[in-house]
Amino acid sequence: MLALTLKGIAFDSHRLDHGAGENRSAAYLKINPTGQVPTLVAGDVTLRESIAILAWLDRAFPDRPIWGEDIAAAARVWQDVMVMEGDLRLAVTGTARALLRGTAHDEANLQTLAAACDAYAETLDTKPFLGGASPMASDIWLYPALHWIARGVALADNPPPICGTLMSARPPLEAWLDRMAALPGVADTYPPHWRTSPSQTQEGPKT
Repeated sequence: MLALTLKGIAFDSHRLDHGAGENRSAAYLKINPTGQVPTLVAGDVTLRESIAILAWLDRAFPDRPIWGEDIAAAARVWQDVMVMEGDLRLAVTGTARALLRGTAHDEANLQTLAAACDAYAETLDTKPFLGGASPMASDIWLYPALHWIARGVALADNPPPICGTLMSARPPLEAWLDRMAALPGVADTYPPHWRTSPSQTQEGPKT
C-alpha cells in the first residue's frame, strides 16, 4: 500500500483479520496458497511477495520510479533492498514479535538492528531519503519495519534500551521517519488498529 500510495496509483485494499483466520479462508488461499500478506491482484496478474510486487509496479507504472532514476541508482536500490531482505528481515521480525508478545529478545537481532540503523542514519545525514531525493524501494521497505518496532516499544512494559532509543539516538533517522510520515497519503496506509487504541498484534505493516 505504501508503494502504491507513493507512486500515485489508485487501488482498493482489503484487510484480513488474522485473528479470525481470514488469511486461511478458502477464498484467500485460492489466490495465495501460503496464506500470507500482502497479495496484489491486477487484472490477470496475481503476486504474493513484497519485492516482486514492488518490481512489478515499477514496470507496470513507470512514472514516479521506486527502483532508481537510472541504471546506477537502480543497482544501489536493489542492493540495499536485498541486504534488508537477507540480513535485516529476521532481526526486525524477531524484535517486533518479542516486543509485542512480551517474550525474550535475541541479542543478535538487537545488535543487527542497531548496526543497520547506524548505517542508515549515516546515509540519511547527507540526503533526505535512502534512495536519494525521493523515496525508493529501500525507504518503502524500511519505513513500515521501523514503524512496527516503534509500535512494539510503545506497547511493551520494559523494552530493551536499544529498541527504546533506536530512532531518538539517531537524529537523521528520526528526521527521515518524520519526512516519510508527512508524505501525502502515508498515514492512510497504516492498519486501522494503529489509528485507534493500541492492541497487541503480530501483524506487521504492509509495503
